[in-house]
Amino acid sequence: MVSPATPRSAPVLPSIDLLTWLHSAPQLMQRDPDFFLTARARCGDIYLLRGGASPMVMLGHPRHAQEILVEKGANYTKDSPIWDPLRSLLGNGLLVSGGSYWLRQRRMMQPQFHRQALAGMSALMSEAIAEELESWDRAAAEGRELTATEGFNALTMKVIVKTLFGGSIDQHEIAAVGNDMKFVLDFILQGILAKSLPSWVPLPGRQRYADTLRRLDDILFRIIRRSRDALASGKVSANLLSLLLNVSDEETRETMNDQQLRDEALTLFLAGYETTAAALAWAYQFMFDRPDVAQKLHAEVDAVLGQRTPTIADVSSLPYTKMILQEALRLRPPSFWTPRVALADDEIDGYPIKAGTTVAPITYVIHQHPEIWEHPERFDPERFLPERSQNRHRAAWIPFALGQHQCIGKEYAMLEGQLVLANLAQRYRIEAGQGRAARATLSATIRMEGGRRLKLTRRR
Repeated sequence: MVSPATPRSAPVLPSIDLLTWLHSAPQLMQRDPDFFLTARARCGDIYLLRGGASPMVMLGHPRHAQEILVEKGANYTKDSPIWDPLRSLLGNGLLVSGGSYWLRQRRMMQPQFHRQALAGMSALMSEAIAEELESWDRAAAEGRELTATEGFNALTMKVIVKTLFGGSIDQHEIAAVGNDMKFVLDFILQGILAKSLPSWVPLPGRQRYADTLRRLDDILFRIIRRSRDALASGKVSANLLSLLLNVSDEETRETMNDQQLRDEALTLFLAGYETTAAALAWAYQFMFDRPDVAQKLHAEVDAVLGQRTPTIADVSSLPYTKMILQEALRLRPPSFWTPRVALADDEIDGYPIKAGTTVAPITYVIHQHPEIWEHPERFDPERFLPERSQNRHRAAWIPFALGQHQCIGKEYAMLEGQLVLANLAQRYRIEAGQGRAARATLSATIRMEGGRRLKLTRRR
């Protein structure tokens, strides 16, 4: 008589207790994203992060991103509470919405980011860059060093304001929006962490956050009204907000109301300001330790452009410039993870995933996975040469996410970054000034703390 087979028990995920690590891991207390690299080295590519009532399955291999964001994308949505803090800022913007509403908004907005529309915006980008670099010229003439984050934040702020709002925002409003955005992004990180901590853990700043959101809304709704008035009076503009005022749903012919415009404008502002500024600031911090990279950048820009102002037509002829930006985004991706929630039971690498579980591909870890990237900690733009990239996993580089929900502003951000790098290389020799080495810290994005100042010398 043959005994019935004993059912095989499901494997148990390795786990980390967040509250324990808060006391034992300085990386967490310092908001150091290398915590995720340490956790992967300890637990492997998949593990359970426990904390409070919201355990999350953390994923660290490109195959996981491909599976969650593309192959099984229909089963993994943004309905996880982890997105709630960001929803409090962005409302129902593309970054946090889902379902039929997301699809409607995406279809209406997508044409505004095709190459033809970007060509019109690139002229606004170039104008904004030229305007802001006047202050960089003064700093160079006075021998005054610029703080990396402030310098690039001001530069990308000028670009996003001009391309998104045109002339509908004044200088006072620009400064107010910039200051408010920095605070709300920091507060949002606290909110994300709070989702994994017990309710008794204090979260200071709630009232200030609410007051800041009201102030941001006042400014944005005021800008939207101005833009509607300008459109009604027959003024035509290539800025994004004006373009969005004109888009309509193909089926219903409905346009966006003021709240929808506010949500999408703030989403685009977040994507085009903080993230691009951080990537550019990190690119120069890395180049300070790799002067050969800066030399190759200057050589390419000189050969292609000479003294001519770069345009969208030039970016395809500036591959090394692009590779510098790609490598900065690899080492310091703006979004360090892409959390999703499982709608139905599933299995990842043989481990059962129950419906309702939050899973999170960790972009920061995927971008430095030793199976994919040779010497992953090094800054090496030439790893993006075609001959070194052709067999790389398609989900190994995902700073703008992947699949259906890939960031709509990807091409905008890459164009902006390349134009800024080309303009700066053409205009200045930028060397490391005073200050200590930059340190990466977790906010709603990966933000730079400290960093060496920019010492500017006009080239010719």
